[in-house]
Amino acid sequence: MLTTRLHLGEYRDFELLKDDDLSKFRHSKIAKSSIIYANNIKFLIIKDGSAKLSYIDGSKEFIINFLQPGNMIFLDKNCVVEILSDSDILELNIKDISELFENRDFSMSLVNSLIRNVVMQRQIIADIVFGNLELRLENFLRNLANEQNENLRDKSIVTLPFSITVLANLLGFERQSVSTTFNKLLRSGVLQKYGKNKFILA
Repeated sequence: MLTTRLHLGEYRDFELLKDDDLSKFRHSKIAKSSIIYANNIKFLIIKDGSAKLSYIDGSKEFIINFLQPGNMIFLDKNCVVEILSDSDILELNIKDISELFENRDFSMSLVNSLIRNVVMQRQIIADIVFGNLELRLENFLRNLANEQNENLRDKSIVTLPFSITVLANLLGFERQSVSTTFNKLLRSGVLQKYGKNKFILA
């Protein structure tokens, strides 16, 4: 079961919804760079496109995970969804979600989605509580490399698909601290430059 923050699995859960189920949702086409907020809890499904879910505290952002088609999200007032590419979004107020439980396949898919998110968020908590920055950064890169599954002989290759700033927001540290630690991993040989945004993990 994939539970990393960059890939919860491309589950087309919305296909389990019948026309009557779909009529309960507000269907929106949302442009890239738009932001979705919630005063009350909302239930969202990414039908098409991509986004990221973040926890916001003043001017600080902590990225919870990146979202792909089929991902389900419970959005509250402390979180925002930033649309990364033009997207189709299905939105439902939490008070209306009980009507969907009559759809057994969709209900099971929702439960599985919640389990994946709980496992992922527990891992985030464990990293924050027990891991120093160097350990968290190395573990994050190894998990990303395992997901990308690119190898050079017996070594894993990891491609960073985002900037150091985004990486810092994922790890919950200041950009400069992450940049310094990243360079430390390069100097120690844990990471070796392999190409643009590509690194070999020792």
